[in-house]
Amino acid sequence: MGSSSQDSSPAPTKEKRERSKHPFRENIEVVVFAIVMAMGLKIFAVEAYQIPTGSMQPTLMGTNLVDPKTGQPSGGLHDRVLVDKISYWFRDPERWEVTVFRYPLLTHNNYVKRLVGLPGEQLWIQFGDLFARPLGSQDEFVILRKPWKVQEHLWKSVLPRIGDDATQWHGWRRNGALDARANGDLQFEGGASATVEYDVKVRDDYKDGYPEAVWYRLPTSGGATQRNIQSDLRWQFTLEGSAQSGSPFLATFEAGPFPLELRIAADGQLRLELPDGQEFTAEVDLSQGAMEFDLAFWDHQVRLYLNGEELLFRKLDLKPKRATRNRTTFRSEGKWLLSPITLARDIYYIEPRNSGTPLFDIPEGHYFMMGDNTQNSLDSRDWTMEVLTFDPPLADGSSVIRGDQMDHGVDPVFDNPRWSRDRTMMTFRDEFGELRTFTTDQLKGIGDIEQPAPFVPREYILGRALAVFLPVPPFAPVARIGLVR
Repeated sequence: MGSSSQDSSPAPTKEKRERSKHPFRENIEVVVFAIVMAMGLKIFAVEAYQIPTGSMQPTLMGTNLVDPKTGQPSGGLHDRVLVDKISYWFRDPERWEVTVFRYPLLTHNNYVKRLVGLPGEQLWIQFGDLFARPLGSQDEFVILRKPWKVQEHLWKSVLPRIGDDATQWHGWRRNGALDARANGDLQFEGGASATVEYDVKVRDDYKDGYPEAVWYRLPTSGGATQRNIQSDLRWQFTLEGSAQSGSPFLATFEAGPFPLELRIAADGQLRLELPDGQEFTAEVDLSQGAMEFDLAFWDHQVRLYLNGEELLFRKLDLKPKRATRNRTTFRSEGKWLLSPITLARDIYYIEPRNSGTPLFDIPEGHYFMMGDNTQNSLDSRDWTMEVLTFDPPLADGSSVIRGDQMDHGVDPVFDNPRWSRDRTMMTFRDEFGELRTFTTDQLKGIGDIEQPAPFVPREYILGRALAVFLPVPPFAPVARIGLVR
């Protein structure tokens, strides 16, 4: 029996005996394979980046925070972003994508911006919007329209203001036969004219769109002084009426120079007059109770949703105009119930801050990038190259050196070129990151010019931002997890 039992156990094979002699080699092989795979993914597939600055806020956060009571530094909020590095192997980058690229004037630094201008077009920044036409043509400029899947993530909340009680209708004027409910609803009593109006000019306030937990802890705007009046706005409100409402309900939305007027009759007839003079009509069922309206005007297009369903989406043929005011008015002599309104605004694209022309001729193979935080973003609008020419050439044979021109910046540590206190020596960081030092004698007779350098070559674009996966509380005041649009 004992002999039979022993014979039934298979003898270890030569392969198993050899493997058992080298247990550490197996582990090392696994670790090396894992490292190689991770490096391969990082180089060729996906990579995580930390957002260091606020140029893309609030889409991507990269800001230091302060204690709201003392104003002293108190932590920071820096998104970690997952970047897709594969897609651009098979296709070219597309407009409105958030891209990661090598900064052309300091190529060892990676930047994150939104791609807004394509190769072979002339880009025009005007009145807060972007326009384009084929390069070299005399065609009319056409407004560049952000699709809704992008736009819905770019709206910046305006009303109610941070810290305001929405039920109190702060900033609104109320006149006539109105009854204010405890929850903030306004009952139009009927039989007499009643008006609710907001005529405070909505501007591109630097702090619009930030979560409340962050808003109170933001540092000063860092030089963001633009206060442009908005024309691209979104209104959301709830309205309730019935066949006994009597007179129609009228709402006027002045989107800068582009007014929209909504009229809803007691019999359910809805009419929306558009900024180009056209009218849209529909039937609504007042017997169903409260109606949730979502009306948006952006990039010369209108979108109207009612109770979550699209009633209207239309692109309008409008001429560019500067906004001088915006106003929202509700009025009726009938019985209607109106909820507190929420108001949001779009990005206002600001022209170059260096007084340069807002026209850009984008050559083939190059792209134009802008930050969503256009008030405080160093991007294609203002990138400037400094070019030093040496005759005779330097000892290493260089006759031309190019680099990022950042003289008289906010922080002199990052000025380029940068001078010693006694102005006897200059350091200059070239486009490849090499720090060069020159004495005043070496700089005698050199050529020194500054020229715009607004474009990113195709080969410098590394990937597109996919998602924010960090930070999360308690390491940050808010959770920052979601897709990047």
